[in-house]
Amino acid sequence: MTRALAPILCFVLLAADAAASSRLLNYENRVVRAAEQIERIKADREYGEEGINHIKGLLPRSEQIDFEGQVVSVDNNWLHEMLDSYNSEKDPQQKIAKLNELSGRLRSLDDHLRRTEADSSLDSNDAGERIREILSRPAYQPEPETAAGAFLRKAVRKIREFVGQIYSALTRLLERLLGAGAGNGWIGKVLLVLILLLGVLAVVRFGRMIRRPQGKRKKTRVVLGEEVALDSTSKELAEAGLAAARAGDFRTAVRKLYVSLLYELSERGLIELEDSATNHEYLRKAARFAGIAAPMRYLTERFDYVWYGMFPASEDDFADYFARYMEAMENVRIVNQ
Repeated sequence: MTRALAPILCFVLLAADAAASSRLLNYENRVVRAAEQIERIKADREYGEEGINHIKGLLPRSEQIDFEGQVVSVDNNWLHEMLDSYNSEKDPQQKIAKLNELSGRLRSLDDHLRRTEADSSLDSNDAGERIREILSRPAYQPEPETAAGAFLRKAVRKIREFVGQIYSALTRLLERLLGAGAGNGWIGKVLLVLILLLGVLAVVRFGRMIRRPQGKRKKTRVVLGEEVALDSTSKELAEAGLAAARAGDFRTAVRKLYVSLLYELSERGLIELEDSATNHEYLRKAARFAGIAAPMRYLTERFDYVWYGMFPASEDDFADYFARYMEAMENVRIVNQ
């Protein structure tokens, strides 16, 4: 497979002569290749850095796509932001979850683009508007900074400023006690470091003394990017989904029901839950059981459409989804009898 910027250079060189529709096809092909790179990174962690650079080369932060005479501005910043987030993540489970999320979004984007290209009922203006609408969805834009993230960033900056002020004050104190320039010598610097370390240890010990005893943190696992308690049951997850639906959050409700089905399959020994598995991999594992394949295929496709595609779900959509979920759950019980 051609690496680095070669695909982008080819795209630029051919753009002047290629038909307008083929330019969209070129973009769609690069989306597919980026999804393939995600799967390769999942299989070979040492390939991570090279794979990420290749994906960023395949899909630069911004570009212009022509489709039937309509120029669509494409913002791929969402992808670069998620790749950078994956790079900075330390938790192995969360790294896998981020890869699964990336894979799902790329796969969903590819599906939307294919459907638009194949819809012969659309004229060029309608198709161009649909593509523009797809690529402007929140799923394909950088996630805004959360309140917690902003607070943490501000707290880290304040701590750095505070430590810097203490260091400057200690330096001045040493210079008064030992003479000018003492704080810049190696002896002075060693003393400063020791004083700071003693201060940190004192703060830690004080914190332990006043901290209230807390129970052990509940163990969790990550399923399709969602952190779930290890001792959760499919019934509890289904109840959480129904609660989300009653609150009008049908996207979350769909996600909870899908994870509930996976837990039911796992509880009955039909599949094993894996941190790195995607929804389509779970579908392939469960498809060998008669009666489960059809409803689970529907649930998987709708999960892709609603969750990764960021399409809204109505109360009627959720009612249909819940009916197929109940069908799948009943068939799981029959298979496991």
